[in-house]
Amino acid sequence: MKYLSFALISSDNPLPIPAPIGLLEILIVATFIFHIIFVNFTISLTAGAVGLEITSMIKKNSLFDKMAQICSFHASIHKSIAVVLGVGPLLIVSVLYTQYFYSSTILIGKAWMSLLILLITAFLLLYIYKFTWDKYQTKKLLHISIGLLAMLILFFVPLIFIVNVTSMLYPDRWGEANGFFESLFYYPQIWQRYLHFMLASLATGGFYMFVYFTYQKRKQKRLEEHEQSLKLLGAKIGFWITIVQLVAGFLLLFSFDTDIRMLYLGEDLLLTSLLILSIVLTVILCMLLYAAGYKDSTSSFLASIIVFICVIGIMGWMRHELREAYLSPYLDEHPRTEEGIESTSE
Repeated sequence: MKYLSFALISSDNPLPIPAPIGLLEILIVATFIFHIIFVNFTISLTAGAVGLEITSMIKKNSLFDKMAQICSFHASIHKSIAVVLGVGPLLIVSVLYTQYFYSSTILIGKAWMSLLILLITAFLLLYIYKFTWDKYQTKKLLHISIGLLAMLILFFVPLIFIVNVTSMLYPDRWGEANGFFESLFYYPQIWQRYLHFMLASLATGGFYMFVYFTYQKRKQKRLEEHEQSLKLLGAKIGFWITIVQLVAGFLLLFSFDTDIRMLYLGEDLLLTSLLILSIVLTVILCMLLYAAGYKDSTSSFLASIIVFICVIGIMGWMRHELREAYLSPYLDEHPRTEEGIESTSE
């Protein structure tokens, strides 16, 4: 099977990589972090808008409706930023991992090609959802249905990317891969990664609302009732989902191949240190969010931002190291086309 996997891996592009590998590795981590934060915002705020509007209709309380409208407004802004910021990491991953990324993309070609249609549809629905809020006050079921459909599409899209980036780690399985939907249950890690991603999205959205309205309160000196409620709700959601995320993180860790998992459990000093640091910082972030959500503590504002940035940065770095660990045997056999290698061969 290992011989077959090497046979399925094509040679790298004969054109040399147009930048130092180290620089591209830094850029892929940095650009991905910026991209994924706004993806998290879009998904979580869309879900928040739909959930709060449903709550408003059930409880017949306009406070939740105002909170939902704020979420829909912010979701429509962040979706555009998320798409623009996605160009960088997509280009860099296709340069650094050409043989693996393109092969895994071809294996789910139909699903990958559907991304454009899915995203256009979701974005149009988000615009309709946002701009018909007042018009459809008497047609709540219709309005919620529009938002719910947009939310479901946004929940589905990450699965396509997760299958793509996971399958590129398993060239030894390409020979038996059979399209996107079978790949959902064929490759390891898929659902653990999806759970980890979705929880991170929801927690990030809650954290965003807490930070945004804390900043607004400092600027305006006071918040409306629905704004204050959304601020505290965001902190509470961030707290509780981050607690669950600790469990999901361990589920993901134990879905890795044994030799890879052991790198994080003591065999590699860097990866083990990053794992321990991420856990410690996540616990600290939970404590800060608890203070913010249940005690309305403004002193936790700046501290929580700093810790959040550190956690996101470490997670992005660990993600890159994981990809390198999985692909290192194949990269040794099929090296990248670098400037130095090309000139040596000549």
